[in-house]
This record gives sequence, structure tokens and C-alpha cells, in this order.
Amino acid sequence: MSIEITVLFDVLPERLADTAEAFGDLCAATRREQGALRFDAWRSEEHGNVIVLVEEWADQTAIDLHMKEPYVADFLARTDGAFTRPAYVHRLRPLAA
Repeated sequence: MSIEITVLFDVLPERLADTAEAFGDLCAATRREQGALRFDAWRSEEHGNVIVLVEEWADQTAIDLHMKEPYVADFLARTDGAFTRPAYVHRLRPLAA
């Protein structure tokens, strides 16, 4: 079974444009990874400064490898100080599990 994760990021209004660009670059690079089944960034319609990352991974090994990629470090550097609070991570599982 694959691993599904959503992550909510509350972005400072003055950092929204550059943060959205950083997410775009991260998504493009990540989608080329072997174990990345889905990696998309969305903007909330209800909360304009919230970016939602929707991820699906083949397994934990794929996630661990992803976190070691240089473009992840670049993303973290580019978005340093851009969020109002720590990211809100949801690792999902089916209701029946």
C-alpha cells in the first residue's frame, strides 16, 4: 500500500509569491523521483495564504530518499521564515484500517 500525506503551510502574505515559486520548483523536481506517485501543491480557496501539499509515495524508503535530495534542502532554504507556524502534516490511512 502506498503512503499518502497532506501538509498544510500557512504562508506570510508578503512571502506568498516567492514561496509558491519554490513549491513549483520542488514539485517539478520531485515528480521525477522513482517512488513519487503524486506530488502536487495547491492553494486553498477558503484561506488564501495556505498552501496544501498532496503527496503519494511508493513506500517509506522513497520518502527517506526524497528528504536527502539537494532540491529539498534548496526548497527549505528558499522558504526559511516564510511560514507563520510549523507545517501541519497529515499522514493518511483508510478509515477501515
